[in-house]
Amino acid sequence: MSQHKQALDPDFIQKQKRRLEALKAELQSSLDFRLEDEVEMQESRTNQSHTSGSDAQDSAQQDNNRAVRAHDRMRLQAVRRALEKIEEGTYGQSEQSGDPIPRARLEAAPSALYTVAEEEVREREQDL
Repeated sequence: MSQHKQALDPDFIQKQKRRLEALKAELQSSLDFRLEDEVEMQESRTNQSHTSGSDAQDSAQQDNNRAVRAHDRMRLQAVRRALEKIEEGTYGQSEQSGDPIPRARLEAAPSALYTVAEEEVREREQDL
């Protein structure tokens, strides 16, 4: 891992911490809501008879909820890790290389754990 350090001022880091904490709460709330929604759909399905059309619609909604929850869980994991990095004093450094993540990227995506180039490689590898 590279030992490059990025000088992020304490005010910026505190601002990012507040943003990350708000994002963490938002994602957790979304996960909770979607889980409750899925439970309600399952209860409704067991208490009522459905036509094949409504069953298909419920199934599509459940699939969508699961996909959104999976995405939100991944984002929540990144947010938690970014908050850990703030506590460790390594916020703004790539998890992979230790290289600085540009401030503009952190402003746009406060939970960024990798440089843009590293993230692009990771996404391509996941698509394989």
